[in-house]
Amino acid sequence: MEKKLKFGILGGWRGASLACGAQANGIEIAAVCDRDEIRAQWAARQLKCAYFTDYAKMLDTDIDAVIVANYATEHVWAVKQALAAGKHVMSECLACFTMAEAVELVEAVEAAPKQVYFFAENYPFFVQNQEMKRLFESGSYGKFVYGEAEYVHPFSLDDAARLAAKEDHWRNWLPATYYCTHSLGPIMLITGTRPVAVNAIVVPYDPEDPQMGGTIRRNDCVSVILCRMNNGAAVKVLPWNGLRDHGQRYRVCCNKGTMEWNQGDANLRVVRWDADFPEGCPEPLYQSYMPQFPPEHREALRHGHGGGDYFTSYWFTRAIRTGEKPLIDVYRAVDMSMIGIQGYRSALKNSNTCEIPDLHDPAMREKYRHDDWNPDPARPCADKPYPSVCGPIEPSSSARENYHRIRMEFEETVRLQAEGKKEF
Repeated sequence: MEKKLKFGILGGWRGASLACGAQANGIEIAAVCDRDEIRAQWAARQLKCAYFTDYAKMLDTDIDAVIVANYATEHVWAVKQALAAGKHVMSECLACFTMAEAVELVEAVEAAPKQVYFFAENYPFFVQNQEMKRLFESGSYGKFVYGEAEYVHPFSLDDAARLAAKEDHWRNWLPATYYCTHSLGPIMLITGTRPVAVNAIVVPYDPEDPQMGGTIRRNDCVSVILCRMNNGAAVKVLPWNGLRDHGQRYRVCCNKGTMEWNQGDANLRVVRWDADFPEGCPEPLYQSYMPQFPPEHREALRHGHGGGDYFTSYWFTRAIRTGEKPLIDVYRAVDMSMIGIQGYRSALKNSNTCEIPDLHDPAMREKYRHDDWNPDPARPCADKPYPSVCGPIEPSSSARENYHRIRMEFEETVRLQAEGKKEF
């Protein structure tokens, strides 16, 4: 009988959700860690496990692996500490926040060959994206030539405040290109390609839009990144944004057909032909259908992000148990993440082309080893960019008052839940 794996969780908020997907794969959640003690207690009560506020102390226990789900801009240090402690790691996105961190992460994973690093990019695991991967890998659609990937996810003003634990939380200043892995990740997994260069445009901050001016955000709302892939294909990427829509869209165009699915329509639409435009063809060219998970994975639908929070733990655990190469390894992880960093550089340089280095190459690592360029207001660097292409932004007093009112109410609810005085 296989030993039951024991996981620790870093990050009581998002981590609690990912822990449920891990439990569905037979994992024991032994501990959760969060710098905020009330949030740590809140997550521990949900997961029925021990809690820590000191990450090093959690790593000193007998856990086998860590799910790193702390702030999106602070993953690399936590991954490195876990690997150094002999733990397997599944890291949330972003994989890295600077180009120097991308190099650090790759080398830390390579230096720990007995540990598994898996990137928890969950959008490739929607059933439609898994079906597109199956169809593409059959070979019948031919060569990948063009793709589109969109992740549209606006928040209400209340939700925006609940998700940002303090004024300098990353959601309040992260530039519009950075949260990009939910967009490009599925295209990379479906087609097996990687980006080699990007050009980007950012739509500037609009104080009259309540998604921006009604909050304490200091960043822009929308960006478009055009990626050139290593097989010559082009991909248009729309990273996380607050447009007036909700959902995701993926389109994979090949030289023998196209497959896609859109916001508001769960069906997958596919079309195939092998020659010229088949005018008058008696056979139906277009199909539209809803793919289904196989029975052994129907449990996935009980978990978040279309089953993605189940499948990330499934593939992570499988890599630990079998020794197989992780499906989303460190090289794919940094490729997905670097387009956001280099995309912002491009946008600030009149959309000039910026490369996406292949970090298998030692020469590329040396080029970016000390590149700590970043937009974090609290993290110094040379030639520092503002979080918005507009420059410095000052939230309104009314937006600040609204944010702090919502936060106070929300934190009181979390405290009562953590103490068992209120239901979840």
